[in-house]
Amino acid sequence: MKNKFILIPCIGLMFSCLAFCSNTKSINQIQRVNSLEKEILVATQAELNSAIVSAKPGDIIVMKDGVWTDIVLDFKSSANSTESITLRAQTPGKVVLNGGSKLIFSKPNLIVEGLLFQKGAITKKDAAVVLFNSDYCRLTNSAIIDYNPADFNTEYYWVLFNGSHNRIDHCYFTGKSNKQPVLQNGEENARYNQVDRCYIKDIPYVAKANGREILRIFGYGHADQPGDDGAYFTVEYNLFDHAHGEGTEIVSLKSNYNIVRYNTVIASKGGLVGRRGKYNTFEGNFIFGKGEEGTSGIRVAGPYQRVINNYVSDVTEDGLRLIAGEYYEKSLTGNFAAKKKNLPKYLQVQECYFAQNTFVNCGENGINIGFNYKNQWPSLQMVLFPENNKFVNNLVYNCKGNAINIEVLDGTPPLDAFKFKPNFFEGNLAFGPKVCNVSLPSGIKNVDPKMKLGSDGVYRLMAKSPAINNGALSDVKDDFVGVERDSKKDIGAEEFGDSKATRHPLTPNEVGPDWMLKK
Repeated sequence: MKNKFILIPCIGLMFSCLAFCSNTKSINQIQRVNSLEKEILVATQAELNSAIVSAKPGDIIVMKDGVWTDIVLDFKSSANSTESITLRAQTPGKVVLNGGSKLIFSKPNLIVEGLLFQKGAITKKDAAVVLFNSDYCRLTNSAIIDYNPADFNTEYYWVLFNGSHNRIDHCYFTGKSNKQPVLQNGEENARYNQVDRCYIKDIPYVAKANGREILRIFGYGHADQPGDDGAYFTVEYNLFDHAHGEGTEIVSLKSNYNIVRYNTVIASKGGLVGRRGKYNTFEGNFIFGKGEEGTSGIRVAGPYQRVINNYVSDVTEDGLRLIAGEYYEKSLTGNFAAKKKNLPKYLQVQECYFAQNTFVNCGENGINIGFNYKNQWPSLQMVLFPENNKFVNNLVYNCKGNAINIEVLDGTPPLDAFKFKPNFFEGNLAFGPKVCNVSLPSGIKNVDPKMKLGSDGVYRLMAKSPAINNGALSDVKDDFVGVERDSKKDIGAEEFGDSKATRHPLTPNEVGPDWMLKK
């Protein structure tokens, strides 16, 4: 019976790995060494435009150090898949773009590096400061700082992906204060894009301003399409530090087959969220709430999600939240009306895999199953309880609410007609002032895991912890720092031992541009 319930998550992992491998291949294609490179130094918009038109595969266009105002950098040079064309600053960080300056990738296989967009502003019709309108392009070692309009209601993104196989890496984003997310993946024809090793810091919180996520990943699955396409977006090895935005969703997945892994989140309001779509993966993320009001861990809606090896501590809300789905086929009471998009507010959480996660010192519940059940009933029909999900080897420690909170279902008419498949628990450990609001399900032990706070701010298992070697079978091969798990699984995100870690919580000096002094 165990294999039956591990199969679905494995399929999700397979598709996620395929997405990542495909994206990695595309990124490598635009990083190949240029064989006969020629540098072209430009000092004016006219010289820049001329160089963009005349550049050949392998060439490097060099923007002279200084302030460039109201520059429309329409990068449309003709490169190819084996030799890119690069546009870079003469000295990284010393080419400052302001006024209404913007960058557009208009042809494939182009690289931009070392630019600083600072204290400028564009208009709503411009859509984005950096616009990927092509494929296989890359922005690296660059920054966007305080690039805001005078009016908060002037909407634009700092980065918009309208093409595929593009990458942003080692960039810095800080201070975005207007409407719309910092980075956005387009609704159509935007697949296999990637954001990695970026430093996203001090994005101010604006109350009641929904739609200001840090990353919002649209794509196939946003409208609950039945097929197997997706955005295949990868968000990895990024540092989010006081990146508040709307205060609810830091990374918001609204499409299928995306990967959010190995990121570090520090005192940022909101959480990592699977808002719509299916087959999304949250893996190996470190979330340190630091007691910041409005912080949470991971929230999911929809089927076939995979949440493994995540570490969540000191958030003020739930560590893991499975939201109730909305029943949308008909009105159950006569008080429900379909919304303008004719889509349920949230999809039911079904056949998901939650394994080897650790939740410590959460301000509300460690794991909350069925959040918002009957919320705003009967005008909303949030009555589809999460079902047929598997929880394996999760560790919940010292949360202020329930370690495991399971919403109690209403069995009176008309809700008595709903029958849900059970969720399965194996090898989980929960300890704290309140363990569970209902009878503790089989597969959850109420035992002190014996943890201590390490020098890196992470609670780890002590040598005599009952979590060591007492886990159930899981398909998770390593732990949250990359240590291989042996056949006797430990409970939680950590595999206890002295093996060398290959991952850790990220610090400012490991992400963002190499030319920037970071604190």
